Amino acid sequence: MFFSLSKKILLTILAFLGLSAFLFVIFFDNVIGKKIRNEQSNLITRNQYVIELLNENISLRQKIGKLQSQTTTDASLTQKKEELSREKKLNEELTQNYDESYATIQESLRILGLSATLTFLALFILWILLKRWVISPVDKLTELSIDVANGNFNKRLKINKGNYTDEFNTLMQTINFMLNNIENNINEIKEKEVFLQSLIDTLPDAIRVIDENYNIILYNKAYAEYIKKQYLFSSPKCYGAYSKDNQCPCNATQYICPLKELKAKNKNTLKIIHSINNRPLSINSARIHLNGQYGIVESIRDLSDNVNYSHQQKISSLGFLATSLAHEMKNNLGAINMILDGILQKYYTNTNNNEEKQYLEMISNQIKDCIKVPERLLKLSRNTEQTNTAFNVTTEISDILSLLDYEIKSKGIVLTKNFSNSKEKIYGNETDFKMIILNLVQNAIHAMPNGGNLEIKTNTNKENLIISIKDSGCGIPASAIKHIFEPFFSASSTGEKKGTGLGLAIVKDLVVKLKAQINVTSQENVGTCFEITIPRHKPQKTLVK
Repeated sequence: MFFSLSKKILLTILAFLGLSAFLFVIFFDNVIGKKIRNEQSNLITRNQYVIELLNENISLRQKIGKLQSQTTTDASLTQKKEELSREKKLNEELTQNYDESYATIQESLRILGLSATLTFLALFILWILLKRWVISPVDKLTELSIDVANGNFNKRLKINKGNYTDEFNTLMQTINFMLNNIENNINEIKEKEVFLQSLIDTLPDAIRVIDENYNIILYNKAYAEYIKKQYLFSSPKCYGAYSKDNQCPCNATQYICPLKELKAKNKNTLKIIHSINNRPLSINSARIHLNGQYGIVESIRDLSDNVNYSHQQKISSLGFLATSLAHEMKNNLGAINMILDGILQKYYTNTNNNEEKQYLEMISNQIKDCIKVPERLLKLSRNTEQTNTAFNVTTEISDILSLLDYEIKSKGIVLTKNFSNSKEKIYGNETDFKMIILNLVQNAIHAMPNGGNLEIKTNTNKENLIISIKDSGCGIPASAIKHIFEPFFSASSTGEKKGTGLGLAIVKDLVVKLKAQINVTSQENVGTCFEITIPRHKPQKTLVK
C-alpha cells in the first residue's frame, strides 16, 4: 500500500508529540504529584494526632482541675486552649499551603498545555515547510519518473526561479538536462532505425534477424509480403513461419535449422533450400552478434521467380529456334513441294497406276510432314501468355513425342503408348502442359543412354486424369528424391549427367499452375515413374431456353 511521505512525517510528529506529553504527565504525576499527596497525607495525620493529644490533655486537665483549686486550673486550661488554637491555626496554614501547592500544579499543567500547543504549532509550521521544500519536489520527481517509466520523455520538471536555490533545484536541473540528452539519443536511435528499416525494405529478398532464442527481432517489407502471399506464416518465432503447427524449433528430419547448424559447426554462412507451401525458398544465413548474444540474419528468396524466368527463357529460345526453322525449312521445303505438285499436275494428271507418280506423291507427303515439324515448334512457343483453354491430352502428348521421335529411336528406346481415352480433355495452359511432358520425356531419354523401355499411358477416374511416364533407366537415389524438384538441384550430385537443375523445378511449378499433383517413384538400376494427377475438364452445360 502506498503511504505518502507527507503523511509519514505528519503522523510521526503527532506521535512524537503525543508520546512526549503522555510521558511528561506520567512522570510529573508519579514523581511530584505523588510526593505532594504523601506530604499532605502525613501532615493531616500529624495535625489530627496533635489535636487529639491536645483534646485529651485538655480533658485530663479539666478533670484534675476539679480536684485542685479553680484558679490554677483556669490558668492552665487557658494556656492549653491557646496552644490548641495555635495548632488549629497552624493546621489551617498548612492546609492553605497545600492548596496553594496544588494550585501551582494546576498552573504548571496549564503552562504545559500551552507549551504543547505552541510546540504543535511549531511542528505544524515545520511540516508545511518540509512539504514545500522536500515533499513537493519529491512528488514532482515521482510523477516524472512514472512518466519516464511509461516511455514519455517529453515532460520536464518546472523549476521556480528565484534568488536562492537548494539541492532539489540543482537535482531538477540535472534531471531535465539528462532527459534532454536521453530524448535526443532516442530520436537519433529512432532515425537510425527508420533508416535501417528503409534500407532493408529496399532489398528485394525477404530479410529477417533472429536472436539465439529463435525470436524474430527485425524483418523487412519483402518478408511481410511473403506472409501476405502465405509463402510464410506470421509468427514471433522463426520456426513458426514455416508451419502454423510448429511449436518447437525445427529438427533435422523436418527442416535444417540455420541457427543450430551455424552454432554447432562454428560456421559464418550457410545456404539451404526449403520447400514451403510448394514454394522453393532459398535461405542464406550469416552469423551476427546482438548486444553480446548470438544471432543470425537470413535472406530468403523465392526461387519460383528464377524458375519462371528460366522457363520464359526456354520458351523464348524455342520460339526463336522455331521461327528460324520455320523460315528456313518451310520456305525451302515449300518450294520443293510446289515443284513436285507442278510436275504431278503437268505430267501425271491422267496417269493412275504409274509407279513414278506414286513415288513422287510419297515424296510430297514426306515433305508436308517435314513442314509440320517447325509448325509444332511454333505452336509450342507461341502461347507464352497464360491463356487457359480446354485441350485434348492425347493430341498434345503425340505432338511432343513426334518432336522427340528421332532421339527416341536413335537411343534404341522402345516407346509404348497406352491412352485410355483419346478424347479426354483438361483445362489449363496448353503450352505449360507441353513443357511438362517435354521435360519428363527428355529426362526419361537421358536416363536410358543405352536404350530401354519408355511407357506413356493415361487413365481416368471420376474426378482426375492420371498421366504416367515410366522408364527403365538408371533410377534416382533415395536420398535425392526429396530434392529433385528443388531449383538448381542437379543430378551431378549423384554422379550422373550434369544439368542446370531447373527442368524438374519448372515441371513442379507448371504442375501447380494446372492445379495438379506430381509424384515420383524410383529405384536405382530399375527405373523411374512420374505420375501426374490433373483434374478432368467438366464442360459447362448450356441451358436450352
